[in-house]
Amino acid sequence: MAPRDLSPPPWYRQFWPWFLIMLPATSVIGGVITIFLATSHPEAMVVDDYARIGLSTQRNFERDRRAAELGLSAKVSVTAEPAEIRIRIEGDGPRPDHLVLLLSHPTRSEADRRLLLPGFAEAYGARLESPLPGRWYVQIEPPDGDWRLAGELLVGETALTLLPPASAR
Repeated sequence: MAPRDLSPPPWYRQFWPWFLIMLPATSVIGGVITIFLATSHPEAMVVDDYARIGLSTQRNFERDRRAAELGLSAKVSVTAEPAEIRIRIEGDGPRPDHLVLLLSHPTRSEADRRLLLPGFAEAYGARLESPLPGRWYVQIEPPDGDWRLAGELLVGETALTLLPPASAR
């Protein structure tokens, strides 16, 4: 019978050293991925011009009140194939020849769209370059900016009713 070698195997052939090395290694890899994502997708700059923001907010409240005074509301419908948006204005207010439509994405400012919609009577519409996936903030106003109606188009919705805010009524 041959003598058995009772010496332990070298460290690189054992489980525990590799397990203990993997713990900090995964942290380092996670940190590198986090730094890559943070630098490749920078957030929009934080605005520090609070006076301008306050004046803009006040102007929006005035435009909302004007829409409420005119008794305006709008029905918005969106189709995916073909990608179209249709708006029907209701109420006693004047009907402009065109409407300005602002579509704002809540997280990606590069996806925001500003469209001039031609109209006939109470109906306005236009084709879109592509469908509207996800959630969108919708705002319509006449070219002179006298009033505005705003709302939120949620994921999967194809219709939306825009009313002046309750605080403006």
